[in-house]
Amino acid sequence: MKGHVTGALRWWDFLGATVRAPLEGEAALVKFRAAFAASLGLDPSRVTLFGSGRAALHALVAGLELPAGAEVLLPGYTCVVVPNVFLHLGLPVRYVDIASGRWNPDAEAIAEAITPRTALVVLPHNFGLCLDGIERLRARFPGVVFVEDAAHAWGSRDAAGRMAGTRAQAAFFSFEYSKPLTTGIGGALVLNDVPLRARMATRMPVLRAPSRGQVLRQVLTLAWHRLGQAAPGAVVRGLTALLRLPARALGVVARTPDSEISGEARPDYTVGLRPWSAALGLAQVQRAGAVWAARQRQARAYDALLAGAPGWVLPAHGEGEVLLRYPVRIDDPARRAAVMRGLEALDIVPGVWFDDVVHPAGSLRYGYDAGACPQGEAAARAVLNLPLGLHADLSERQRQGLRALAFAPGPAA
Repeated sequence: MKGHVTGALRWWDFLGATVRAPLEGEAALVKFRAAFAASLGLDPSRVTLFGSGRAALHALVAGLELPAGAEVLLPGYTCVVVPNVFLHLGLPVRYVDIASGRWNPDAEAIAEAITPRTALVVLPHNFGLCLDGIERLRARFPGVVFVEDAAHAWGSRDAAGRMAGTRAQAAFFSFEYSKPLTTGIGGALVLNDVPLRARMATRMPVLRAPSRGQVLRQVLTLAWHRLGQAAPGAVVRGLTALLRLPARALGVVARTPDSEISGEARPDYTVGLRPWSAALGLAQVQRAGAVWAARQRQARAYDALLAGAPGWVLPAHGEGEVLLRYPVRIDDPARRAAVMRGLEALDIVPGVWFDDVVHPAGSLRYGYDAGACPQGEAAARAVLNLPLGLHADLSERQRQGLRALAFAPGPAA
């Protein structure tokens, strides 16, 4: 089954982490931090590890101690955990629509949305596609804190060769199951601005290690996801149907709870990483070049395979960008539904990130008014993701089947 999770993870990473973590202890965290920083071309002093990307963002915003009445701008195409940080901190937000035919807002739209009340702006690199114009925004609005949402963008470079996560005053990364590298659940905060690092030095939260039970759930969930990338689709679907209810009843699945998505519950933003998780992440960072090259090669293969497909809008990506998923738009709902069914029959998971302006559909949508971001809403209705990663190379049958779906006449694709 070709899917969207554990895209940089090998089976032997589990064994390596299990052996190394007890021997190295806290040193595993130091090594992972240094290696992750080096992969971005940064000194480790700029990087702090967290138990999730949302915790990294929360630590930054809480530490900034923004004044009363301060406002935050968010992209009109994002994940619920991002606006929920500002919900939990009591900060008002507004959304900036994405550009037509694109997956990020453009810098000019962001500039036009900034007012004297704007204190912080989250700049997305959705799917690993770099948002342009960050340096111009910083120069034009020196009193605003710009924060890159690099959760999808580990390894991506813009047209000038600048690495995502290194261009704004700060950035946060996610190491969740479906991200470019995974520790199960995890994340990092990057502070690029020297005055900001000094300001945050005494304001970082004291992190606690996750419990052994939490880590065990992450290990089991990682192993399940990794198995799903290797097993035939029929086997995965059968095991899923058999194990879903007992797994959830026993609490062995690590996932964002529905109560957090709905805004009814607040996550623990003070959880850090255990050495096992860091050792697992280190193994993936050490082969960063191979991971990034595989994703770039696969994206180019999709470009060639799907070029000219009627009704399909392919992502415009640069040579230096490393996509997390390959996002396409199919605006005809009937055709999109038929393509999704066809992909499942080919054992290719038809991803639907983001299926709402505030993903997932049915989330709280904190601060969002329906219709405020028409381009984001249209993209959410039309998006379809194709898998990328070390385990996502399509077979010849799958390539030919995908091409047949893309070029089939009419909605009955």
